[in-house]
Amino acid sequence: MRNLLSMVFFCGAVFCLYMLGLTAFISTQTVVDKWSALLAFSAASAVLTAVGLAIARFKNWRLKTGMVLLFSCLAVCGVMFVILAAPSTPVIAGAGNIMQLKDFGDYQTGGTTLLLLLLVSGALVIWHTRVSKLKDKIAALKQRVQRL
Repeated sequence: MRNLLSMVFFCGAVFCLYMLGLTAFISTQTVVDKWSALLAFSAASAVLTAVGLAIARFKNWRLKTGMVLLFSCLAVCGVMFVILAAPSTPVIAGAGNIMQLKDFGDYQTGGTTLLLLLLVSGALVIWHTRVSKLKDKIAALKQRVQRL
């Protein structure tokens, strides 16, 4: 039950980061509106991730946080690929608004956001792998000492 509830919060965090990624590509908003929306989605995803980690008792927090960031980055990349591959495809945004390709023109901010999500995700997963290997080595050494 604990894992299921934490996964619900992680899915909410992925959705908020997905919206953050899409908002970063939008070029038709004013600068204040865009950055306030980016800040709101960042704060919401941080809170949802923290609640999900707290419910899961912070077990493997590096891996879980890295996976949340990676899944949201891949979702945004997939949507942007579809938008660029088929420019006449409408995208349903919040509150049922339909957005066209012309609305997604800020590639510098969007690309920077996706790159940042991808780099932090990769760093967290690599860090988790190294820590896990070190913990396994320590556990093996403890077993050897107990055998003596």
